[in-house]
Amino acid sequence: MRTLIVSDIFGCTNQLKSFCEQFSGEVLIVSPYEATTADNELHEQLMYDKFIDRLGHDGYANKVQEALIKFSPDFIIAFSAGATAAWRALAMTPLKRVQKMIAFYPGQIRHFTSLNPNCHVDIYFPDVEKHFDLNPVIATLKTIPCLYVVKSRYKHGFMNALSENFNHDAYQHYAYICLNEQQNLQEITDNHLLSCQV
Repeated sequence: MRTLIVSDIFGCTNQLKSFCEQFSGEVLIVSPYEATTADNELHEQLMYDKFIDRLGHDGYANKVQEALIKFSPDFIIAFSAGATAAWRALAMTPLKRVQKMIAFYPGQIRHFTSLNPNCHVDIYFPDVEKHFDLNPVIATLKTIPCLYVVKSRYKHGFMNALSENFNHDAYQHYAYICLNEQQNLQEITDNHLLSCQV
């Protein structure tokens, strides 16, 4: 079982590494940056400026697509700008083995609602986005097959302990959902392999 974690603009932080430790099998973190983000850099506006200067949204989608091709994951968990990058990368990659993606608050997805990632995707939006109305975006996304879209009661960044909008209860709840989903996919994969060998 291969799990790809696609970070938000904060990149590969110690908090994200801790989140990844719960998963079995091979786990790869894709980040907009080459190194672990230092604790002294972790201010949202500074990180957003760094993200735009170093890679940007298009560059991140391309980087995630490269990871899809090289790592060939079964499962993807992605956050914010990383969730939109993963959405775009899945739509650009015709042959893949991804069975499922869980995407948290992918605000930029509003510009890419015509794309289809061609796999099961659960999207967990915040209760509100500052820069746009979520409701028409959610309505459009709900027309795409194999999508499960939820408007949560939490703020953008609720899964990131470094965000001012982090919510410990939401983190515990959704981390459990991610772990449970990975275990279900592992069981399905194991059963498929067993039936192929019979």
